[in-house]
Formats: sequence, C-alpha cells, structure tokens
Amino acid sequence: MLPLFFHHLFQSAKTESDLAAFERLNALSPRISTIEESVPHPEEKTIICRESIVNRQERVVGHEFMLKKNITERVHTGHAMRRLYDQALLSQLLNLPLLQLLGHRFAVVHFEASHILETQFANLHGQHCVFVLRFGDEPVTDAICQHVIAWRKMGFMFGILAHECMNLNMDALMVDIDLLVLDLNEAWVFSPDIVAKVMAHTHWPLLACHIDSYEAFDCVWESTLYAERVMFFQGPFITARDAWGVNPIAALRGQVQCLLDLIEQEANTLVLLEALKADPVLLYKLLRMAKSQISDEIGSAEQALLLIGRGALHRWLLFMLHSQSDAVGCDLLPRQAALRRGRFMQNLAEHQLDNTQCQHIFLTGVLSQMEEVLQQPLIELLKALNTPNSINAALLNRSGPYFAYLQLASAAESQQFHTVSLLCKALDLSPHTVKNCQHEASVWAEQIQARN
Repeated sequence: MLPLFFHHLFQSAKTESDLAAFERLNALSPRISTIEESVPHPEEKTIICRESIVNRQERVVGHEFMLKKNITERVHTGHAMRRLYDQALLSQLLNLPLLQLLGHRFAVVHFEASHILETQFANLHGQHCVFVLRFGDEPVTDAICQHVIAWRKMGFMFGILAHECMNLNMDALMVDIDLLVLDLNEAWVFSPDIVAKVMAHTHWPLLACHIDSYEAFDCVWESTLYAERVMFFQGPFITARDAWGVNPIAALRGQVQCLLDLIEQEANTLVLLEALKADPVLLYKLLRMAKSQISDEIGSAEQALLLIGRGALHRWLLFMLHSQSDAVGCDLLPRQAALRRGRFMQNLAEHQLDNTQCQHIFLTGVLSQMEEVLQQPLIELLKALNTPNSINAALLNRSGPYFAYLQLASAAESQQFHTVSLLCKALDLSPHTVKNCQHEASVWAEQIQARN
C-alpha cells in the first residue's frame, strides 16, 4: 500500500502557499539550475543547494539537498571523504531552517547510515523529510534497525538505495523503508536479483535519480524491468525541463544488445565502430549524448566513442535496452537509405581526402537522410548535435567542401546523369568510379539490413 503522503504527491502538487518561505528557501539553498545566474543573498552564506524532484505529472514535489558542485567535485568515494561531506551537509541542515521551509513538498537527504546513531540527528526533524541511508558494502546492524524504528515513531521517514537492498540483514529493515532510490549511475539497478527484490515490495515508492539524458529517463518512465513503478524523477535531464512528450524513434534493440556484448567481450574499437554505424538512429543518439557531455565539435562515431569512453557508452546502452521503446515493426528502408548514402559519399571521398574528412563526409550523408528516419526537421536534429561547420554548411546552406559530394550522391541516386557528369568533372572523378562506389555502398547497406 502506497504511503498516503507519497500517494498525494504522486497525484498532484498544490501551488506554493507561502511565497515568503519559498523565497527564503531559494536564498538559502538555490536550485542547481539557477546557481550560476543567482545573486548571493546579502545576509546568507551557504554551501548547500538543491535539485528538484518531479512526479509523473511533471510537477515539482520535492528537493534533494546537497552541497554545491564546487565542493561535491572534490569529494572522492573514499570513506573518510564521504564522512566529511556528510558532516558538512548535516551541519548545514542543522544550522539553517531548510526543512521547515518546504511547505507541501518533501526533502531527500543522502548520508551514511551510521549518522542516525548520533544524538544530533534528532534535531534534523522537519516536515516531510526522507533520509536516504547509505550502507555501501556494510551490513545492516541491529542498532540501526532499532534507531530507524524509534525515529519513524517520531515522524521521520527513511529510504535506501536500490543497489544496496541485497546487503546482509537488509530484510530486517524492509518494512520500515518509505522510499527506494534507483541510482542510475549504478549498473546494479539492472541486476535481475535487485529488480526481483524491488518488484516484490510493492509498497515502496521509487525515485530514479541521476537522470542525465532522454535515454536514462525513458528506461525508468516505462521500463522493461520496473514497468511504471517509478513515481519520482530527478537529475540534469529533469532539471533542464526538457520535453517529456517527445518520443524519439527507438534504436534497434538487437543492435543495442550486440554492442553491449562487444563491450563486455572487450572487442577492438574498429569492431565497435562498425556496430555503431549499423543503425543510423543509434549513431545519431551517440552524437547527441556526446554533446551533452563534451563541448568539442564531434564529426564522427570514432571521435564520439573516444571522447565518451566505453564505460559511459555501456551505461547508456543499458538504458536503451531496458526501455519499453523499441523499433520492432518499424520501416527499415529509411535507415538503409541513410547508411547507403553515407557509405556512398565516403567511398567517393576516399579517392581524394584524408580519413578525418572521409568520416565527416560519411556523417554528412547519413544526417542528410535523418529527417525521414527520425520524423523531425533537419535543422532541429542538428541543434541537438555539435557537428563541425563543414557538415552543417553542406546540410543547411548547400555550401562548403562537402556539399559537392552530397550533391553528387543525390544526383546519382535519382539518376540525374547530366548533373552527375558535371559533378564528376568538378571533383575529378570518373563515372565508372562513381558507379563502383555506389554499388559497394548498396551491397554494404543490404548486408547490414540482413543482419538487423
């Protein structure tokens, strides 16, 4: 049975009833998204901030309190550093009236479980606050269980991290847990044992945190593992208030699984790149993910993979694998056409340009067909990427060094032989070379589609 308080938050959120309290909360603990542009409060010097938590109706129903980023980035995973972080966070919560300024919303605070044994913990009591206990690899002690029971009688609420629910003696704490947190930075949340444990306890409201991309959001909104059990959402993607209604075309699940297998088998980079290029939707999503993490221009799958790293790619692929979204039954012909054009243009360029430029031209060809694949205007698709100006010029302005190759490929595909002849002369290519390049690209794309 869902706790009444969380049931209310899941259903709706009231308008802010106490504007003075809300302004005070903003001064003492600015939201992460507004820290950089906010003006410091003249009387308050605080090192704490908060991140919004929303429900399925996209309404802010809570906040996680944490130390500001410039402090958090210095904290490593070592036990001693984490304890120092926790002590600083608890000190801020004790000295500032944050938990009394929440109104109808709830707060989430993460810290090491042993802190509830300290006498000062009693002074933290605030309305609608959930203390998420972090155990690491440690077992749940009888002392912690007894303190949780005692504090809950006084109105405290507690949560645990999903990937720690298999810790030794955790069963003794299960009935006293009010919230379960799915940390998407932890691959363990996809473990069958963890999933089975979570799904067996239907009374737990689930909060998914560290949602940093649409793929991360999609895998918990309608998950193959957790169905629609997740009620609350938190992370950079949520803070950015990106549109939830957008349901982008899914990547091919079989290709996603193939890539996961290759990473786990430690396949070489060239093999990974070929697998990434086998689905243009997957390639586009990789480039979009790269932009969200890196400010550099990215003009190829190889560059994106090297910048992101295999670990981040593996995590991102897990999100897509466990999303309900799937490309089963979709028309694969537009994807094949995009790959064929990219390969065709790359083949043409290999006679004259270096490898980096050839990779750029392959991407230019693929992206030129993505309007039909993703059912969105090309200009909007490119806004989500950080492609080089030479690629953007060819696609949007019909200019630049790559446009002639795009024009030649398009003319050859539509059998505009006079235009092909003129462009062959301009690029110093023979019609025979163009024909061979087009044939090889068609065979390559058909082989990929047969595997998909």
